[in-house]
Amino acid sequence: MTRSNVLNRTIFCDDNIDVLRGMNSKCVDLIYLDPPFNKNKNFTAPIGSSAEGAEFRDIFREEDVKDEWLVTIQEDQPELFHYLNGIKGLGTSYNFAYLAYMAIRLLECLRVLKQTGSIYLHCDPTMSHYLKALMDCIFCEDNFRNEIVWKRYNRPKGSQHKSRQFGRSSDTILFYSASTVHNFQPVSIPLA
Repeated sequence: MTRSNVLNRTIFCDDNIDVLRGMNSKCVDLIYLDPPFNKNKNFTAPIGSSAEGAEFRDIFREEDVKDEWLVTIQEDQPELFHYLNGIKGLGTSYNFAYLAYMAIRLLECLRVLKQTGSIYLHCDPTMSHYLKALMDCIFCEDNFRNEIVWKRYNRPKGSQHKSRQFGRSSDTILFYSASTVHNFQPVSIPLA
């Protein structure tokens, strides 16, 4: 185990690839990721909000995938490389681009996690099934701990049109450990 070169309880709110590459290996106990959800949209913070003027692009294109990512994945994780190539033939091309974007970052997350560490990846139903398979390739199926589904408590907006599906009111958190000797200390939170 390596000593961390990052202060305990540091929260990063940026693209994590550069931060992760600057961190020592096997020095982190817990990672929580809230990455882009692959909505294929541009987002702008509303006027009057504390983040006013901030913009966020949630669009992934194949031309954004760096060749170095694919070379690293092919050399270090051939099964993962095959999975990503299989995704190219399914759905839209931004699925492949998004998963390649996530894969290189998740490989870095695995590198910095202690053997007893764990990772929680927040995602939505549009990509959770793809990300679960991606994480199985990177963290191993045996290290999958839970799929945590949480319901959002917002009321659906009224519409004059008949709905064609159930409301989208939940997100998923995929919980993996770095190995089978992970630490797990559940916390009970009393309901109000």
